[in-house]
Amino acid sequence: MAVDAAAGGTPTATEEKRGFGRRRMAGYSKQEVEADLRQSFDPSRIATLCERFLYEGTPWDLRSLARGRQFVVAYIAAESPFADIPRSVEATVFSDTFRLSLNKVIDDYGAYDVASTFAAVIDISGAAPAAAGVLRMIDYQTDLGFKDVNDLVVDDPSNPWIAEIKDQYFALGEAYDPSTAWGRLGIRACGKELVGRESLDIATHASAATHRGQRGALDGVSMLFFHACVRYALATGKANLLAIFDLPPLANLQQFGDPFSTYEGLGPHSYGGPYDTLPAFCIIEEGMRRVREFNPAVCQVFVDGIGLKDIALLPSEYHPEVHSDEAIAAL
Repeated sequence: MAVDAAAGGTPTATEEKRGFGRRRMAGYSKQEVEADLRQSFDPSRIATLCERFLYEGTPWDLRSLARGRQFVVAYIAAESPFADIPRSVEATVFSDTFRLSLNKVIDDYGAYDVASTFAAVIDISGAAPAAAGVLRMIDYQTDLGFKDVNDLVVDDPSNPWIAEIKDQYFALGEAYDPSTAWGRLGIRACGKELVGRESLDIATHASAATHRGQRGALDGVSMLFFHACVRYALATGKANLLAIFDLPPLANLQQFGDPFSTYEGLGPHSYGGPYDTLPAFCIIEEGMRRVREFNPAVCQVFVDGIGLKDIALLPSEYHPEVHSDEAIAAL
């Protein structure tokens, strides 16, 4: 099912030059590529791109529909001419947090752009719109797989979980196979394989430095993009969410009733940066049931957007044919 890929808005020649492929142009030094990326993510350029997206990026006039609310939440395909809106947050936050170059971050995740959609949060309350937050979702493709799953089961010394997986999921002398490893991880964790075509990979999520609120806030930017992620998964018929989380964001989600589960025998390790991380998964029906049992009001925020509609225009409002409760129930 197609969901809200950006439509229209052909980029200008300048934007084409500054598009995703610019870092691979012959003759660019690493320093020049990095400087070009910084320029591409300049707030003034992103503001202009946001303004165009609000009017041209979908069939709807999103700014008018927002009617004075602070945020607009939208799905933007990673290969869209508007993808630098969410990518500007993803790349800069990951670069700063994990002490990587922008080019390294974009290359690592760009390999999955063809299967990626961003849940983007745009702040329209100021004099100029701004990218406030982003969550990258990867849909399963057979020849590509999921970034987090590929990184988790790859047989490479740089994989911090490979020794634990081999020791606990394979018999002594048994040949290692990544597909077998992934199947066994799911079976031991929840009694069944976590099938790729039934799942969605939460590859990244980040809030801009200007939009980081109190942890656990039910009306913050992170709640908006996690709500958008759950709705996207439901609208596309997905049953599972997969991720590798830094420990603080995982704890932030788990405080709402443990929507995510972890894999038996796998501990926290640094991955992609200096911070401990942990692979986790959410079987959506079960995870949301636990949240509902913990606090029904919190579950209404996560799943239904109750309260979030006061501060943000949500896809279920402007594209009900795909994202409304009725459309999802009909799947």
